Amino acid sequence: MKPARYSEDKLIKQFNKGDRQALTRVYDMWFSNLCYFAYRVTGDMAEAEDITVTTMQSLLSRHERFETMSNIKAFLYITARNKCLKYLQSEQKQKASHKEMYELHGEADEYVLAQMIKAEMMKEIYKEIENLPPNRKDVFKLFYIEGLDVSEIADKLKMTPGAVSTAKFRALEQLRNIIYDKKLLPAIGIILVIREVFF
Repeated sequence: MKPARYSEDKLIKQFNKGDRQALTRVYDMWFSNLCYFAYRVTGDMAEAEDITVTTMQSLLSRHERFETMSNIKAFLYITARNKCLKYLQSEQKQKASHKEMYELHGEADEYVLAQMIKAEMMKEIYKEIENLPPNRKDVFKLFYIEGLDVSEIADKLKMTPGAVSTAKFRALEQLRNIIYDKKLLPAIGIILVIREVFF
């Protein structure tokens, strides 16, 4: 526990100094998560990527101001949220009256909060996927992310179809148990979340 904390403290100190490796590490830590969040809010991948890039640029240009990773996380989500809402409002401006804009803003706040929570949950799920035993991780990614079927995975990994099915089942079971233990979502929901994200 202490080494992880020390590692985070050290990363923040290097980040504050503008160390290139630290800047790159923080960028990599948050980019995909923030992009997923922005896409879920805007529904536009190109816009989500633009929002993410400009949000990350804002963070990096202020690198000396952040004391903790929580400060960085808050800054990123608040900045991305504001950019997403500005985009949504500009899209609706021609169509909506002032009253409709007010209602849209209220609904958007709730939606943005839900997507923020979901993005955080997906970050945790991805982390747990990376922690699976190599065989299970490879099978899981090939099946759920790349969309290969059992026989294609068997050929690719030089395994029998039965071994692929077993590895897939055990990977899913392991993820379900970890996510349930961490109370990220009900165990039964893991399948639904994975399918929604990857398909």
